[in-house]
Amino acid sequence: MGSPTAFKELTSLLVDLLRVRLASTEDDDWLDAHQIQPLPPTAIEDDSNVRLGLYLYDVSGQSGRSSDSPAIESGHKIRPPLALDAHYLLTAFPNANAENETTAIYDQHEVLGLAMQALYDNSIIEPEQTPNSLGEQQLTIAHEGQDSTDVLDVWNTFPDVPKQPCAGYRVGPVMIDSTQKTAFERVSDRDVRLESTEDDGPEDRFQP
Repeated sequence: MGSPTAFKELTSLLVDLLRVRLASTEDDDWLDAHQIQPLPPTAIEDDSNVRLGLYLYDVSGQSGRSSDSPAIESGHKIRPPLALDAHYLLTAFPNANAENETTAIYDQHEVLGLAMQALYDNSIIEPEQTPNSLGEQQLTIAHEGQDSTDVLDVWNTFPDVPKQPCAGYRVGPVMIDSTQKTAFERVSDRDVRLESTEDDGPEDRFQP
């Protein structure tokens, strides 16, 4: 089931996914593993070697989950797990080692495209591919079609940081179990029978 460490494990899972696709052991790989980090844009300096950042910037409740019924276990009613969506900002940063500014920008754009391709190709992650802390749910990675205002709202939370090419993603469901248990007793079954006599007509059985 879901654990309070679910967000930590989810971020690690996504970063590993990006590293496998963009920074394996091939000679023509675009990035080294250490250049893909779970960092916000504020943590990246101008001369930083980080090229791709994945930042958890928001969490929201997942729609359609509020009506889940409590589980019954050993005479206790267990509150349903909290079902959430994680919102990530995927950001590509300029190549500080590029020959010139134009090359750095082209490299930056290509890295973003490769990262988006990797997440698109792995948009469904089956439970057997995830840590136990994420529960037994199938994970979905979805690109959020944010308009320019939404993206700017996120970037406006980063003071004095120039906006970089980025994309928003929603990942879920992230399940966090409740520790709340309530003891209860089951209601006993009762045999209730209704009888009527042959003399009773409809007017005798129902009140006007």
